[in-house]
Amino acid sequence: RRRTITEVLLMTKLLLVTFLATASALKVAGGPVVPQPAVKPSSMSTALQLRGGGMVDQGVWLKAASAFFGLYGVGFLLAPEMTITQNFVVTPDKYHSFFARNIGLCILYTVYLLNYKMDVAAAVPALVAYMAICAVVGPVYAELKLETTPAHKAALLMVPFIVTGLLAL
Repeated sequence: RRRTITEVLLMTKLLLVTFLATASALKVAGGPVVPQPAVKPSSMSTALQLRGGGMVDQGVWLKAASAFFGLYGVGFLLAPEMTITQNFVVTPDKYHSFFARNIGLCILYTVYLLNYKMDVAAAVPALVAYMAICAVVGPVYAELKLETTPAHKAALLMVPFIVTGLLAL
């Protein structure tokens, strides 16, 4: 079916807003530097510093995980049929597309809330827990119970984000 000019303009506006939200989620803002009293570091932190550090910065992790998760949201919202056929051995119908668009919107809204309406210290544990739950009910379940394509394995890249998120807590 051929799309009308109104549909094309609407999709273009949605795409622009999505790209702007994703691009702004990638910005890592550094807060003001506040002098801290001198404290003798523990031997463990000294050892970690010698090999390059061991703690994951929460702000950087939140932006990276948001970008990863946000890209799935963009795919589901703007190209649901492609996202479904890229990951599953199925031909999506209008109901699949309907639910996929709503899932994409939910993912993008969650990423927005975590990055703009919550403090980083509260957003990181929330996103780690959300990604862990999503990984189990999403990609892990799909790999075990559904017919997936080889491209679906990319969704399992969520696991390193969960592990590094735990290190950022």
